[in-house]
Amino acid sequence: MDTESKNTSSVWKQLGWITVYAIAMGLLEAICVLYLRRLVIPEGIDAHQLGSPIVRFPIELIREACTVMMLVAVAWMAGYNWKTRTAYFFYMFGVWDILYYVGLKWLGNWPSSWLEWDCLFLIPEPWYGPVLAPVLISLYFMLGCCLVLLYEKRSTPLQITLSVVVLQVMSIVVWYWSFVKDTNHIVKHGYTGVHYSWILFAVGLVLGLTSLWLATPARVKEPST
Repeated sequence: MDTESKNTSSVWKQLGWITVYAIAMGLLEAICVLYLRRLVIPEGIDAHQLGSPIVRFPIELIREACTVMMLVAVAWMAGYNWKTRTAYFFYMFGVWDILYYVGLKWLGNWPSSWLEWDCLFLIPEPWYGPVLAPVLISLYFMLGCCLVLLYEKRSTPLQITLSVVVLQVMSIVVWYWSFVKDTNHIVKHGYTGVHYSWILFAVGLVLGLTSLWLATPARVKEPST
């Protein structure tokens, strides 16, 4: 087996164990949330329709912050430079997020559909949107991070230029805005009358994919001899 094949095999092996960890985290997170909601939400009330009350409890913020720190710690140990550590973090974040909703559906029979709204994240403020949106973003994170890691191991790393960084940051900012633009309304009135902006979602996705395309080494022409 040549060096490139060994490196590729090493990436997939490490991603395999990282995936196992993130799956376990996602399911554990779902279990914790189900228990917490049973403890703090009055019986007979649907926590997913409340919009805001669950986020008033500091325990939810602490739980979420701890989860992020666990992902950061494992990503730091798994990677060997800032690109691989960032890639491992977002890859695990994607797996964790998807398995979190799989766990909620499996163990709590929720959501009833992929378009059902949820409080998606709490830091730095509550994020709201249909479950499908973060799941699709998580898939993007996973695929993009696999690309980063494979190129790194093949000694042909992605070309992280200023334009690549700006586009990637812009995509995240657009997605963030799509989730928080209705926060004040939801906190006061619930989900009634709110509509998720799939246009903003699409803009964020195009920006992110363009960033990855610009970073691909195959676009860089080798000098003629």
